[in-house]
Formats: sequence, C-alpha cells, structure tokens
Amino acid sequence: METSNKRILVVDDVEENTYIVSTILKSAGYTPFVANSGKQAIQIAETQHPDLMLLDINMPEMNGYEVCKYFKATESIADIPIVFLTVHADAESIAKAFDTGAIDYLTKPFKKAELLARVKVHLALRQAQEQLEDQNVRLLRLNDEKNEFLGIAAHDLKNPLNSIRGIAQMIRKRKDIDLSDEEVNDMAHQIETSSNFMFEIITNLLDVNKIENGKLVIQSTGVDLMLSLSAVTDRYQAAAAKKNITLNVEIPDGDIQIYADPTLTIQILDNIVSNAVKYSPHDKSIWVRATLHPEQKQVRVAVKDEGPGFSEDDKKKLFGKFARLSAKPTGGEHSTGLGLSIVKRLAEAMGATIWCESELGKGATFFIDFPDTSVMPEGEAQ
Repeated sequence: METSNKRILVVDDVEENTYIVSTILKSAGYTPFVANSGKQAIQIAETQHPDLMLLDINMPEMNGYEVCKYFKATESIADIPIVFLTVHADAESIAKAFDTGAIDYLTKPFKKAELLARVKVHLALRQAQEQLEDQNVRLLRLNDEKNEFLGIAAHDLKNPLNSIRGIAQMIRKRKDIDLSDEEVNDMAHQIETSSNFMFEIITNLLDVNKIENGKLVIQSTGVDLMLSLSAVTDRYQAAAAKKNITLNVEIPDGDIQIYADPTLTIQILDNIVSNAVKYSPHDKSIWVRATLHPEQKQVRVAVKDEGPGFSEDDKKKLFGKFARLSAKPTGGEHSTGLGLSIVKRLAEAMGATIWCESELGKGATFFIDFPDTSVMPEGEAQ
C-alpha cells in the first residue's frame, strides 16, 4: 500500500504530543495534519478529508468523545476512521470510545512500531472497504443495466414477434382469405425483416455480455483497409439506392494496412456505414473517406452524411447504452440503441479511437483512427 498519498489527522491539545506523532508519521511516508482542538479538527477534516484520524480524549472545550460523535453524525466526514490515542486504559473508557464510533484505541505512552502497525492496518481496512463499496456500486449498476437489458429486449422483441405471429396466422388461413402469391411473398419479406431485427437485438446483447464479462478476444493483425471498406460499402449500396442515396467511397491509391482485428474492423465499419444510410433522408449523399496520418502512426476513416445531425444533448448520449436520440431512421428501419456503444468499446479494445462531429441540421461525420502497421509487434506478418 502506498503511504505517500495517505493523509492522517493528528488531534491533541498538547503540542509536544502532536509533534511526536506527526514526526513518526512523516518518517513512514505519511502526510500528517495537526489540530490542537476539536473545532480545528472538524475544520481540517471538512476541507482535507484525511484517510485516518488519531484523536486524543482529554481536550478542553470539546473532548475526544464529543469530537468523535460529531464526526459520525456529520455525513461529509462520517466515513473517516478514528483511532483514539489515550492514557485511559480502563474498560469503561475503552467501551465509551467504541460506543462513540471509534474503530480502535492506542494507549499512551506507545511505541513507534505499534503506532505505525495500527495506522497501516486501519488504512488497509479503509482501502478495502472503499474497494468493496465501489464494487457494490458497480454491481448495482450492472444489475440495473441487466434489468434495463431485459426490459428493452422484451419490448423490442415483442413487436417483431407479434408481427411474425400475425403474418403466420394469415398465411395459415390463406385459402380462407384468398391470398395471392405476391401477397404471400410480401409477407415472407416482412417475416425476414422482423427476424433480422430480432437477430440484431440478440447479437448486440451477446456482444455487450461478452464485453462486460471480459470474454472479448482481440486478434489484431495487418488488415487491408480497402478490402474491408469495399466489403462494407458494397453491402449497403442496395439499401442506399432504395432511398436514392449516393454512397461515395474515397480511398487513396495503394495498399493501406491497419493493425486491427479483421472481424471487429468489419463490425465497426458496418455499424457506422449502416447508420449513415439508415438516418440519411432520401436523395442525399454519404462519403466514406480514408486518409493516412503516418506521423501519428494512424489511418483515419471518416463517414460523412447529410442527415439531421445531432443536438448537444444527443452528442452527450451518443455512445451510451440504449441511447434514444432525437434522430430517427428515415426509411422505416429499426434501431436497438446499442450499436454505437458496442462500436466504441470494440474500437477502444483494439487501440482505435472513434468520435463524432456534428451540428444539428447539418449532418454528422464519424471518425475512426486505426493504428497503422508500424505499431505491429516485431515478428507478426503484415
């Protein structure tokens, strides 16, 4: 445990005592604060919030018991552990010390080794308690997120499931309602669309679970960026054409290699390009550009659209889980609200950086900075 950043408040009305204790603490690497009264101790605690307090009992105006009671009754300083330094070793005094909220006591005169041992133990216990509290907060947050997962997944899966069920019932009764082949084909397409959305929801939830549980496996290697971008943009040319959107791809000549995980690279690019098509109005353009930045050992991909853009409030939530933004898909497409959150985590996991620049009503540009192969460890094939 590091001692240099641990602050200890020494409270005693006898200056000789505070000098001795603070000198011992300094020699062990701690940072002591000295108070010669209970009121001064309260003032220092409220401004400095020490990690531990060593408190004398016999003081004028406000004795140690009263100081301890005040600390434990004041929320802002109640968590500071208090150890009494006292000449009183009788059972009644010791019991009263614990009753007022102290965690330990040390009788005067004490040995240097004993004082430092007690300080070390109680600082370690405080650190462990803080870590436990942080872990509990994290677990509560994860539990809330899990419940949110389940609620949103149930809500988002319910609509496509109802749609599939309704269509299946109509197909089963097709003779009674005289469905044409064209109508059946249209229903099959609706089932496929709903199923794809459900598959997307489940895939996203599995991705989140994998990331949260530390089971995401990164296998970075040399990746041909041109091939990856071509594969993704080719996939969305048809969807863009349906909305009369021009999908422009601008890539420098020559072989552009990045150091990344091939599968995650496709997943990241796919999500960003997909969103650009999904949220762009009809008759607009999208630009996918790659630029080299060898001085930063990076390759930058920018995806620019002419969609509605994002408000300042939207931009704060953009990469959050289940982000529900003001922008809506323009062609009846679905959105889970998880995609960008996952993309950001995937990018960061393999050393890439992603961000967005946008002005409401003037479109958005997503940037991804991938490491180039100059950062690849020696011995790996490019």
